[in-house]
Amino acid sequence: MVGYTLPYAWIGNSGKQCPEVCAYPFAVPGYMGGGGPGALVPPNGDVGLDGMISVIAHELAELSTNPLVNAWYAGEDPTAEIGDLCEELYGSGGGGGYIGQVMRDGKGRTYNMNGNKGRKFMVQWVWSPSLKACAGPNAMD
Repeated sequence: MVGYTLPYAWIGNSGKQCPEVCAYPFAVPGYMGGGGPGALVPPNGDVGLDGMISVIAHELAELSTNPLVNAWYAGEDPTAEIGDLCEELYGSGGGGGYIGQVMRDGKGRTYNMNGNKGRKFMVQWVWSPSLKACAGPNAMD
């Protein structure tokens, strides 16, 4: 339709198309060269699926607060959306390459959210304008 803008987000298979970025922290970027934290165990046992869930949550948060890239953003940078400001943060105390405190189940799988029927998920935090900080599920502070 001409003259109509349709907000959208494209999410592919994080495990196959961009594991070092889209499936982090379940896949560790090559630029870390073996240093830093190791890959975490995904909550549902699938690097691609669990990475994709976090990317979808990130994009939905941005799509709802800045659908036309002319609404909410931080400061003077219109690309600083609520998800981008908190990349790689999943729990309290995170920052500087540390994802923060997250829960682990008996099999070592990491998560920060509980879903229906015992499912677990780990999603990235987003920027909270009222807190002036990143915030998300399982906050311990």
